[in-house]
Order: sequence, then structure tokens, then C-alpha cells
Amino acid sequence: MSEIPVTNWAGNVVYEASERLAPTSVEQVQDAVRAARASGMRLRVVGTRHCFNAIADTDGVHVTLRDLPRRVEVTNEGSAWVDGGITYAEASAALAEHGLALANLASLPHITIAGAIATATHGSGVTQPSLASAVRSLTHVTADGDLRIVRRGDAGFAHYPVRLGLFGPIVELELDVVPAFEIATTVYEGLDYAAAVEHFDTLVGELYSFSLAPNWQDGGRALLFAKRRGGDAAPAEILGARAATSARHPSPGADPVAVTEQLGVAGPSYERLTHFRSEFEPSVGEEVQSEYLVPREHAGAALSALPQFADVFATLAHSMEIRAVAGDDLSLSPMRGADVVAVHITWHRDPDAVMRLLPRLEAALEPFDARPHWGKLYATSRERMLELFPALPEVDAEVRGLDPDGMFRNAWSEALFG
Repeated sequence: MSEIPVTNWAGNVVYEASERLAPTSVEQVQDAVRAARASGMRLRVVGTRHCFNAIADTDGVHVTLRDLPRRVEVTNEGSAWVDGGITYAEASAALAEHGLALANLASLPHITIAGAIATATHGSGVTQPSLASAVRSLTHVTADGDLRIVRRGDAGFAHYPVRLGLFGPIVELELDVVPAFEIATTVYEGLDYAAAVEHFDTLVGELYSFSLAPNWQDGGRALLFAKRRGGDAAPAEILGARAATSARHPSPGADPVAVTEQLGVAGPSYERLTHFRSEFEPSVGEEVQSEYLVPREHAGAALSALPQFADVFATLAHSMEIRAVAGDDLSLSPMRGADVVAVHITWHRDPDAVMRLLPRLEAALEPFDARPHWGKLYATSRERMLELFPALPEVDAEVRGLDPDGMFRNAWSEALFG
């Protein structure tokens, strides 16, 4: 049986659950929900805990789905069914055996699919939408303990993939898949930040996926992690930045032992689109994270506003990544209705100092309609969140209709919805 840790991955949130369960079947998940309801307790699912706020917390029952039987079942309609506890690494390896792949992945392969889509986690690429956009259908356990399937095209479906944990445990998902393909990563170093911003669309427009990583200890000079489909030629130089001759980590000075293969060597997409290998502990540790997503029409102005914080970034942040994500139509997605540029910051694990800074950073980005990532640290007020995510009342109404007693809510969601 999986042990459910009492903190999130970063250790900055201590979970308040009074009971922790690791069911080994869908029926046991249903039983757990029914038992919690009968005893008047709330219930939340906790995944691989790669959230940096209290979104996954509960004062009731914590359930992990990691002990559910692994399932990857390919259909004849360009999709695959997976279980609610599977990680991207596990699903990708199984799909590869069928000659298939997911179209895009996030930086970490360690995270569960159901957990990642709940907060609109994404990869990068101007034509690549968030990971939640791949959801064709999902099966969730209702507050009554029943199973309910919601399919793309159903009324209200857009509320469910990016669901913030509000619709109960997701025990299976049907995902869009594509024929397996190869990716090659070339890292360019010494890229001038101002030049990268000025030529941003040209710089990244032809790349399948990318990350731009400014080093604010070096005036913002950046690494560009350029990911091309296997066979696409990689130039030796871009805007004066030359291809690195050894592996690079997105965090300046960090040991690159855990990064996925670079140097233009093509390999399976699931071994290249992520930054880190699944067999290693992800990222640098001792960290918390924030991320803001800005409509691409404002990208130049928003990115040009960041250097005013260069000194703070240089001392308080491990790293920054700038990526692009295609728009979608999911109700609570930060990409809803617009292609975006995402500014992701991995901070040193000093959440108090980060929270003191964030109001200033958010004020600088506010003119550009920057939406925060749901699973990371932000200081945005409830009133501003209602402006940035106008579908919140509609989703709240859907949730209350299915869960009138608020069994799947928590203190975090009550602060958001009231």
C-alpha cells in the first residue's frame, strides 16, 4: 500500500487530513467516498503532490489513486484509456509499445495525469495546448459514490478537465494519442534577453517545443532549449547564441545529470519533451514555484517588464522558464480563449519572501491580463481571479449541483468560490 506523505512535494504545505487511504480498486474508491459522506467528512485526492499551495489539502480524508491497477488500453479511434493514478512516464512507456505517444508533455514525467490536468499543467510549443486538452472523456466518482462519465461534446464538458479537484476522484481518462515520433533537443547558450524578446515569434515559431531560461545572475542571458522533430535540421547558432557542446540544466549551475538527452540526439518524444528523466528526483529540490500566463498579443510588453526585477530574481530564484502554450476552450484553463506565453519561476524555498514579492510582480504584469497557474504560489485577489477566469461562477454552479454538501471542497476552494 502506498504511504501518503503529510506534506506536498516541496514541503511548504503540511496536509491536515485526519485519514489517509490508498484504495486498490475503483470499487474501493467508491466505498471511500460513501464512507466519508456517511461520516460527514470531506475528501480530496492527492496525487504526486507537485503543487505549491493548499489546493490538494483537506481536513478530512486524503485518497491516493497510485495503487489502482495500471491500465493503458488503446482504442481504434486515436485514443487510449488510462487509470486515474498513472503518471505520464508510465503511460508514455506503455503507449510506446503500441507505436503511439501523447502529443506533448510537461517538464516532469513523474506527475500523475489526472492531477496534472486538474490545474491546466502544460508543456510548451506555439501549436501545443495544455495537457488537459488531450482529455476526450473522464470517469469520476460523484459525491454519492457513483461512477459518472463525461465526454467531449457533452454539455458542460469544458468544466471538467481543469477541475481543481472539485468533481471527486477521477478513476479513468480517455486521452487523444498520436503516432510515436522523435524529438531532438539542442540547447543554445548566451542568448541576449532583449534580442530574444524582440524576435520571440521568429525564435520559437518553428520549434515543436521549447523553453527559454534567462539567467538573471548574468544580466538575463539565456539558454534556449530548442526541441525539434527528429530529422529537422538544427542550426549551429541562433541570434548569436551557439549550440552547447555538453548538457545544460535549466537552473544555472545545477548538475545536469538528471536532464533528458540533449546535443541534438533524436529519441522518442517521451524521452525528450520532458526536461528530466523519470528515474531521477525532479528539478533541484528545496524550491517553490510560481507561474503567470499572458496572452501572446501582450508577450513582448510583459516580458520586457521582467528585467526590473532582475536583482530579486538573481537572489530569490533558482531559475526562470519562458514557454508558449496554444489556447483552448476549457472553462478554468489559463489558456482559455488565447494563445499564451508562460513565465515560470522556480524560487528558493522561502515562501514568505516569495509571497512578499508576488504583489509587486503581479502589479507589473496586471496590465497584460496575466493569469496565475492554479497549483503554484500567487497573491491574486479573489475579485481579480473572477475577472481573469469569468467561468468561475458557472463552474461553481455545476459543482454545487453535483455536490451540494461540499464534500469535495476545501478551505482553498472556499476562499476562491466563497
